[in-house]
Amino acid sequence: MIHDLTAIFSQLVAWVTQHSIVLLFAACAGLGAAGAWLIAGMPFREHLLDIPNERSSHTAPTPRGGGVGILAAFIAAGLTLRIPTTFLFAAVFVSAVSFYGDYFRLSVKFRFLAQLLAALVFLFPVLPVLSAHYDASTFGFSLFFFFLILLLVVVFMIGTANFYNFMDGINGIAGLSGAIAFGLLGAYTLYYVPLYGYREQMSLLSVCIALACLGYLPFNLPRARVFMGDVGSILLGFVFAAMVVTLARNYGEMLCFAALLFPFYADELTTMAVRLQDRENLVQSHRRHLYQLLVNEAGMAHGKVTLIYGATQLAVGAGVLFLNAYGARPVVLFLTACFIAFALVSLLIRGQIRKTQT
Repeated sequence: MIHDLTAIFSQLVAWVTQHSIVLLFAACAGLGAAGAWLIAGMPFREHLLDIPNERSSHTAPTPRGGGVGILAAFIAAGLTLRIPTTFLFAAVFVSAVSFYGDYFRLSVKFRFLAQLLAALVFLFPVLPVLSAHYDASTFGFSLFFFFLILLLVVVFMIGTANFYNFMDGINGIAGLSGAIAFGLLGAYTLYYVPLYGYREQMSLLSVCIALACLGYLPFNLPRARVFMGDVGSILLGFVFAAMVVTLARNYGEMLCFAALLFPFYADELTTMAVRLQDRENLVQSHRRHLYQLLVNEAGMAHGKVTLIYGATQLAVGAGVLFLNAYGARPVVLFLTACFIAFALVSLLIRGQIRKTQT
């Protein structure tokens, strides 16, 4: 009897070891769903609800902070895969600050300083990776340009974290875009990029985050029972940028991987240009993104707009990953064409909406 139990236990251990990644994937999807379910079902105090106002794209008070499940999945996967401690600490720190900001007012300056600190904590141990990227570039090594690139990477990380947060304004868009971006990044690097050291674990972590986003998604689309909140959106933007920096083999590939989040960058940059032209304060809340105009002024359903953005993201992502094999120049030309097309469509829609309002 004891021998039989020992044999069964040994088989169970072997199965779990063999299927540990599958179990981790399932756990991350479950945590993403559990966090959203927990926040959606808790009895809330008044300040835990997102109350609609003139800048909102929703009409009913809805709890925010549902991204805690994605944070839990990130921590669980990071510890299981033995992701570098500095990366885990930086991401958890910036997400924790954002979670606090979901319920209590934090100044823009404080948020920025927290994100800057997190970016520097993450970047310090990966400076040799950035140096290697620079050595592999066509410019040759220069200390001045290396620090210029370092500054641009910091801006990229902080910018992506906030862009992701700004684009989380309608049902499903943050969850679906996260699933697509992290899913494409993880799958492509696992199968097409030679990985070494902890970079393979980073690719697996990317897949884990994509599954956590999928777990969260049913609670936010088509009807929003809960919002992701800053705890999820800031985390996803920050971690995505960090993974782009870590997994790319050169600066051209950094551009390619960053483009997996193309609609977010394109919408935010074109909206910033419009607001600067109108001399608006960029740090003030608004609802002038293209996706917000389509929902609020054009009257399109949240789910339809989210699916349009997701389809655009998939198309551009597939295009840049295919062109990556041919070098940086085709990728740059393709992205330039895509951005011009997006800007023209945005201007056309904005013009039509303006006409209907006058």
